Amino acid sequence: MRATVLALSIVAACTRESARNAGNPGTADVPSLPAVAAPPAQPSLDSIASRLAAFDEQVDSTRAQLRLHASTPAADSSFVKFRETYLALADTLSSQLGEVSVGGAVGATPGGEDSLLAMLRRHGFDVTQSEGQSYVDEDVGHLLAVFGPLLTPAMREYLKIRDTEQDTRFSEDAGLMISWDSLSDRIAVWERFLQAYPTFSWRAAPEAWRDTYLATYLTGMDNTRTLSDSGTLRPEVRASYERFLHTYSEIPAAQVIRDFLALLAEDSVPDATNVEQFLRGHHLESMLGVQPPVR
Repeated sequence: MRATVLALSIVAACTRESARNAGNPGTADVPSLPAVAAPPAQPSLDSIASRLAAFDEQVDSTRAQLRLHASTPAADSSFVKFRETYLALADTLSSQLGEVSVGGAVGATPGGEDSLLAMLRRHGFDVTQSEGQSYVDEDVGHLLAVFGPLLTPAMREYLKIRDTEQDTRFSEDAGLMISWDSLSDRIAVWERFLQAYPTFSWRAAPEAWRDTYLATYLTGMDNTRTLSDSGTLRPEVRASYERFLHTYSEIPAAQVIRDFLALLAEDSVPDATNVEQFLRGHHLESMLGVQPPVR
């Protein structure tokens, strides 16, 4: 599954979740092939194993390069470039994963000595399922363990936050999978990260996550909306807004929520155009009509 649009800065700037679930933050869509046309499982497994072995050499090379500039922005820059290659390989592996899945060999090789999932995880990838499809995904915890000691404190913190977020599925079938309060907490985490690391070289990535969560907090998703069918703010969302303003009154996003509540107070049944104009005025895009990141 792929994330649509959000455009995401997350995609370009940072993460594949968006890129993926779109078409955020990705990986290639898993091909749907009839079983009779599927290639034998073993060649696909061999191909994946070969790619992963070559990839391990690149990991070692990148670590050696990072050691020369450990804990500096240069190290972060090298890591970001490596991550682009890492995500590109995940895209390629996703399409091969579809072939192996159809062949019935995802669980284990014919000899039973290994599973495809174990093989991928051993080399630093994860496998995520969404809407009946599987794709090779980023394992942020693995990246943190392998490269973290060589990165700046800001990049390590960024990876720690994303590792924690990935433990809980964010959306499925355009429906929010976490509570409104949990969503608001994510906004606050990224706002405080941006305040703590104003010169972070990869600033576009945390900004993209902050904006994605804030936009979702304002509009919801297609199957979890903030406004009822009558156009009024849902009571549980209003309660979460009030908690947010009480708990995080000092962060910039709090003013956005205040402004949004003021807009709703002026027009108890807000016109869609007014909401769109409000979002644009705060450099945000509606999360309705797009496929949000899964994790």
